[in-house]
Amino acid sequence: MNTLWQRILFVLIFLLAGNLIAGNTGKIAGTVIDANTGEPVPGANIILSGTYYGASSDINGEFFIINIPPGKYDVECIVIGYQKTIMKNVLVQSDQTTMLNFRIKEQTLDLDEAIEVVAERAMVQKDLTSSKKVTTAEEIKSIPAETFTQVLATQAGVTRGADGALHIRGGRSNEIAYLVDGVSVANPYNTNGLGTSVANNAIQELTVVSGAFNAEYGNAMSGVVNITTKDGGKKFEGSLTGYTGDYVSAHDDIFLNIDQVKPFSNKTIEGTLSGPIPIARDKVTFFFSGKYTDSEGYLYGVREHDPADSANFQGRIEEYFVETEEKVFERRERFIDEWYIERGGDGKIVPMNPSWSYNMLGKLKINLTPSLVLRIESIYNRSWWKQYTHDYKYNPDGDYQYNSRSYHHAVKLTHSLSPSTYYELRLAYNQRKYQEYVYENPYDPRYVPTDKIVGSPGGRTFVFGGTRMDHVHQKSKSYISKFDITSQINNRHQVKTGFEWRLHRLQNETFTILYDRINYNSPTVLGLDSPTHDYYDRWPEEFSAYIQDKIEYESMIINVGVRYDYFNAKSKYAKDLLHPDGELADATPKHMVSPRLGVSFPITAKGIIHFSYGHFSQMPAFSALYVNPDFELPKSGVPTFGNANLRPQKTVMYEMGLQQQLTNDIAINITGFYRDIRDLLTRQRIKFQSREGDLRDYRVYVNQDYGNVKGITLSLKKKITKQTPVGFSLDYTYQVAEGNDNDTDAFFYNSLSGLATIKEIVPLDWDQPHNLYAVVTVAPSDRFTTSIIGKISSGYPYSPFIYNKDFNYDIKPNSDRKPLQRYVDIQSSYRFTVGGYHVTFFTKIYNLFDTLNERYVYDDTGRATYTFANRSQEETDTLIKHYGEPGVHEWTDYINRPHYYTAPREVRLGVTVEF
Repeated sequence: MNTLWQRILFVLIFLLAGNLIAGNTGKIAGTVIDANTGEPVPGANIILSGTYYGASSDINGEFFIINIPPGKYDVECIVIGYQKTIMKNVLVQSDQTTMLNFRIKEQTLDLDEAIEVVAERAMVQKDLTSSKKVTTAEEIKSIPAETFTQVLATQAGVTRGADGALHIRGGRSNEIAYLVDGVSVANPYNTNGLGTSVANNAIQELTVVSGAFNAEYGNAMSGVVNITTKDGGKKFEGSLTGYTGDYVSAHDDIFLNIDQVKPFSNKTIEGTLSGPIPIARDKVTFFFSGKYTDSEGYLYGVREHDPADSANFQGRIEEYFVETEEKVFERRERFIDEWYIERGGDGKIVPMNPSWSYNMLGKLKINLTPSLVLRIESIYNRSWWKQYTHDYKYNPDGDYQYNSRSYHHAVKLTHSLSPSTYYELRLAYNQRKYQEYVYENPYDPRYVPTDKIVGSPGGRTFVFGGTRMDHVHQKSKSYISKFDITSQINNRHQVKTGFEWRLHRLQNETFTILYDRINYNSPTVLGLDSPTHDYYDRWPEEFSAYIQDKIEYESMIINVGVRYDYFNAKSKYAKDLLHPDGELADATPKHMVSPRLGVSFPITAKGIIHFSYGHFSQMPAFSALYVNPDFELPKSGVPTFGNANLRPQKTVMYEMGLQQQLTNDIAINITGFYRDIRDLLTRQRIKFQSREGDLRDYRVYVNQDYGNVKGITLSLKKKITKQTPVGFSLDYTYQVAEGNDNDTDAFFYNSLSGLATIKEIVPLDWDQPHNLYAVVTVAPSDRFTTSIIGKISSGYPYSPFIYNKDFNYDIKPNSDRKPLQRYVDIQSSYRFTVGGYHVTFFTKIYNLFDTLNERYVYDDTGRATYTFANRSQEETDTLIKHYGEPGVHEWTDYINRPHYYTAPREVRLGVTVEF
């Protein structure tokens, strides 16, 4: 620990010694020129209307303004003897330079009014050295998307796996870093992953960096998602939105109860309020947003059984007497194939993937002085949901429920030391609690004995009662401090440097409730010395520092930097993987150095070529470090051990692209990329000889996976103009994402024979070679807007199974494809004003054409609709014999799996009132 603090002290000294950015502000730069002579105008005052931000042009007419929050501004140019010129609606984006060139005219006696020019949003970004997409609050509001993750999924290089998780450029879902106002809101159990969400109505700007991002960003290998939240303004503003609807589908042969439309089954209420604090009107502003959602979902079951129901499939022996020829009655026995099935449920149709959640965000902006600004922010999330489990379709109350609660509190101090230098200090605290159980109290009398189901009906069918018996309780706390300092040394160099320290506390408890009425006569939880009960409390620590320089010339822009990362698991691991029950050792701290380089070459006034290269690293999911912390080997089964000495996962990323503006409102972007990924997390199965001398198997997390992703993205964008009220963006991605087989036993090592499985490169589970997204917006007037999102993409890979009783086929994993994925979403709105209030009526339709997209398939047919290979084993003669009896469901019902498909068509209607 002492060495770590020495590093921190060294970095602090280094920071204070140099010219020193942060990540949630932008920059305006440009020149002021005399319109008549073409000569530069020194001493011009450039001011952002209504703010403290401003600068003066130098002897060459050049100026810059840094530390500007993202948004739209009116920029004034004022010079004695010249007409005042105003550039209106100038868009500023995080980490980017907005170029403004003023051509001002001399003032005349008969022309005193200011000249106003409406700024056009640049179609190409001159200083973009890697792939980046910025979505503004207005754009988010106009498309059919209810969460920011839905917005992300429409962008080039971003795909959703079959499980709904997001992937950027073929990477794993936990390779994406999520930031809110520059501070991580990750779930530390997954290293990344989203720990706290933000409602769309609170987002000012959503930035996705999918290329080789700058050195200030770390602990991510695929991409960075940075959410900038709104600040309160100088006048009171507010909005209230409510919308509701249901799933409307013709596929009632697949989705139970889908034909029963209930207009209020999926409802959302959200609102915002912002403005100045009355007692400190010029100094303090606030912003508040809230959102509540309640949904029944689209997957239903039937409460045919109560969890306490019993069933017996062993039949019974019946005695009977037979009269022999000697007129003697003999006692005999015969087997009666009779099933006993209780059906204690009420028979109601109940939702099996319901959910509710609410999100609240509060933010204060305090202008302590013109150069010192304090922001205080809090986010609270609470959610509850259930996941559809097909086996529990007729016993829905016996399945798990899930709870999550998270907090994010942050304080940010911004201090402008001079017009060219400022620093930002952030302090944050994140907390998350996750629970998984049937009943919260493990001793709840509603838990039922595991012996109430006697025997088996044979084959595959639904459960007839009982409850799931596992509990999961996770708590995490993250303490974060972050310091960044920026200095625009001159018109060409902007130097950034900073450091971040994170301390996490992970408390994880998992146990199984034992209740068999033989050894345990009531619900019982054994102590921590039992393999059925695990608990750990760990304090992993991270530290990082970076320095980078943004060099801007007319002919070239360079982003160059280097990053250092440190990690300490503060735990023990099994020193010898061939003897996991042997000696333990302390995990060693990990050190990572990552150089980054990005170059942009403007080849014309409207054409830019960029190249970027970088090394990126992140630690594996923290949960993989601490699983089974006591290294217990149960008497049976194959346990999984964590590994606190795991190495960082690493990626080397290359990218080259072209931006070209074709017309005043159309631009194209072509980018090629390649990612080489090493030391990915996987589980290895090892056979060894225990200290007792018996042969055992176990699994352990190791750094043995490899992957590579290569591809090209093509984006065509047209913006809405007064002449053409139609805008669109087309994003096509071709990529190949390959890696080691994902099966948990793909890496097997036998320590006795020395034999190991051969690593095989196959398509990754979420690989989709072809992805085409289209977003079309039609706005014929300020009142009416329609937006359409369409997608078509390759099916996910799967491992086919060829059934032949005479031959065994060795099929390569993930060697075939599921059917295409496609959908169309639409949103239409009409806006008008009544008594000073702006009212908008809107409708949203998701999956407009009610398309059946198959997420999962049967491995013998490649379809979700039918299977043949296992029917003879799963639909036994014994099961068939009992068809038609109460409580017995046919095999065809069991293989009809609605969760194998994405959601059917959903229709929602709503209204928004703004003031």
